[in-house]
Amino acid sequence: MGQIELRQVRKAFGAVEVIKGVDLTIADNEFVIFVGPSGCGKSTLLRLISGLEEATDGAIVIDGEDVTGKPPAERELSMVFQSYALYPHKTVRENMGFALTVARMPKAEIAARVDRAADVLKLEALLDRRPKALSGGQRQRVAIGRAIVREPKAFLFDEPLSNLDAALRVEMRLEIAKLHRRLDATMVYVTHDQVEAMTLADKIVVLQAGRIEQVGAPIDLYMRPANLFVAQFIGSPKMNVADCQPAEGGLAFANGQAMSLPAADAAARKIGIRPEHINLAPPEESDVTGVIDVIEQLGSDTFVYVEVDKVGLFTVRLVGHVEMTEGEPAGLRFDRDHIHLFGADDRALAP
Repeated sequence: MGQIELRQVRKAFGAVEVIKGVDLTIADNEFVIFVGPSGCGKSTLLRLISGLEEATDGAIVIDGEDVTGKPPAERELSMVFQSYALYPHKTVRENMGFALTVARMPKAEIAARVDRAADVLKLEALLDRRPKALSGGQRQRVAIGRAIVREPKAFLFDEPLSNLDAALRVEMRLEIAKLHRRLDATMVYVTHDQVEAMTLADKIVVLQAGRIEQVGAPIDLYMRPANLFVAQFIGSPKMNVADCQPAEGGLAFANGQAMSLPAADAAARKIGIRPEHINLAPPEESDVTGVIDVIEQLGSDTFVYVEVDKVGLFTVRLVGHVEMTEGEPAGLRFDRDHIHLFGADDRALAP
């Protein structure tokens, strides 16, 4: 079992409150990812769960037991850090089993646990090597193996892939996804990487300034953000947002251009649309018109940045290679099924 509950958890460093009354339930065997901008409190929240930081107020409950005042060693959790923190003079086998050796577990049991973890992580051929003979991805797998052998109630990951290059990040992301399926364990993971959050998580927790903005499945947050912050934080490239005002039969932009949207809420003050939900169209069929500022050819996709006078810059995502010219006019047509409206308080409205 590995259910974790946070009940009005607060953390202050002196007069500065960095976690401001967080309530959250992480179900047994669930993969939950904390995301948010730098300084939002995601790593602090993970450290509070682990016991590496002491909560100022509130309760942390693991499998029904209040562990708020317990030290890390008594919480039965394992943490994987950004740094591998491997002993350079010890072999992979010795590194993975070190915590069990310190706990004076029988050697036969240590060997059995290390072998099981090595099998899961495909490290069998590396058990007699030392860290200097391993790649970055292999070292991170050893660090994860060190956590697995403890057989914890839950695994905590603090940006474990941020030290790896792009190719290794993809490889390790897939390894962690497979690991979760094999172990069927509770995992709590901190990252600033959009792709990691969207592809790994059962549930994403979006944090800002020490508070939870929204909790939900990745696709729910992407398709139905609760507010403007979540709308622009989840998704890459981020959602296009422009100021608007109600107009007869739809909405009007700051430059006087208008678009039809009969069911638009009269409280709408901002409109949001994701890059893949905008099509290029002739002027007479467009919602707004502008000039192509920059074109990015990625092979599989083409990103077109269109500057609309007095409204702002719109990112358009087109599939495949598209031949266009910077400086030429472009009309933009918004997919009516994927428009997001926000009120003056930045809360999401019905379109």
